[in-house]
Amino acid sequence: MLQILFRLTILSIPIVILTIYALLHEGKYLSASKSNVADEKQQNKTVHNSVRPIFVSTSPSSFSQRNESGARIGHLTSGKSVVLTSLIDPRLVSTNFLPEIKITKVPYRRVAFLKVHKAGSTTAQNIFLRYGESRNLTFVLPIIRQDHWDNVIGLQSTLNDRNILPPPKNKTYDILCCHVLYDSEAFHKYMPTDTAYIGIVREPFDQFLSTLNYFRAPYIFERIKSQSRVLKFLQNPAQYENGLPYKWSMTNNRMAVEFGFPSNLFRKYLEEDSMNYLTKLDKEFQFVIIMEYFTESVVMMRRILGWTIKDVLYLKKNSARRSYSFADNTHRHMYERYAKLDYDLYNFFYRRLWSQIQKEGLDFHLELLYFDRLRKEVEDYCMYTVDKRSGYIIAASKWSAAFVVSQDDCDNLKKNELFFVERIRKRQYGFQKRGNLMEAVFSRLNRSHT
Repeated sequence: MLQILFRLTILSIPIVILTIYALLHEGKYLSASKSNVADEKQQNKTVHNSVRPIFVSTSPSSFSQRNESGARIGHLTSGKSVVLTSLIDPRLVSTNFLPEIKITKVPYRRVAFLKVHKAGSTTAQNIFLRYGESRNLTFVLPIIRQDHWDNVIGLQSTLNDRNILPPPKNKTYDILCCHVLYDSEAFHKYMPTDTAYIGIVREPFDQFLSTLNYFRAPYIFERIKSQSRVLKFLQNPAQYENGLPYKWSMTNNRMAVEFGFPSNLFRKYLEEDSMNYLTKLDKEFQFVIIMEYFTESVVMMRRILGWTIKDVLYLKKNSARRSYSFADNTHRHMYERYAKLDYDLYNFFYRRLWSQIQKEGLDFHLELLYFDRLRKEVEDYCMYTVDKRSGYIIAASKWSAAFVVSQDDCDNLKKNELFFVERIRKRQYGFQKRGNLMEAVFSRLNRSHT
């Protein structure tokens, strides 16, 4: 019996020691736990909600100082704060959390952009013009021809030696972004193998209405004698186009024309052949912008190209009204029956866009929110700030290093396509058609609206 009691006593000693140890350290443990909880709450309260700019001189010396003190920019611009909620909706989550910059790929340096008429392509084109010009890259430019727009390579033809200038000596083409019809063989003949192919599409009926409003097709607005000309046309389009070659038509599946669909499909629609060609385009184009989701598309394109946030900023250009006196949305179903190729094209790349976005996860939506807010800030600065001698500094974020929006940046964001092309022509070949005087006049007109 005594042996049993002795053994129990020996076994209980470690338990008593552990209990005493726990009691002695309880205060420290609780204190540490409370401190961690408080730290987490404080972090949630102070996570950056949006970037706040700093106005500074953009002289060379000030840029040098900014480079030396770049690490402090984030601390200088963290004035605003939000309280995070427990909701999963990314729109309710801070977008400037964890400001480290991750470079995961080598950026594409060369791009072939298929500039499709009346599909938001001028706004997108400005991104590529700025990117190439800021890096002294070589553009594919049209030969100057009489009675022909100097920024258009071809409306009925693809790239060839008769409609583009050869690259300057010892240079290869880097950027293609002027109007021309797509042809895989021709594009690959002139563009290097490491070129990224980017396209753009728009909801076909909206693209059709915008095209009518801009080009005022004579076979509709002049030949049809009716108060409802467009409705009359949509009842029997072939009758009014009257044998017009499909490449010359701006109303017969025009987006499919510019994407180079096979000619037989414009005479007789075959769904299988249409899908086969789309499968081919899917392999050739790294990305296709959807105009109705332009900001989402630009953010996704930035990720694919490996470019910076500053590279893909944009101002809306050539925006026309969304309603027209000659047609309305009740006519959409009639055009859908007629423009089957355009709808195949649009629906195909619409689905691909959302598939690409889905793979990016929550971080994409956080970047989208950040970029959308930032783009609007830059647009307001460029359009409405009178004195831009002071730059507009954007703090570093998870998706971007800190950068400055200068007077030159604003000028280039607003620059008209024609004058941008002429300036590039001057740099590459030493001549312009319109000359510096017209560009100066246009620049003054731009600044008078800021």
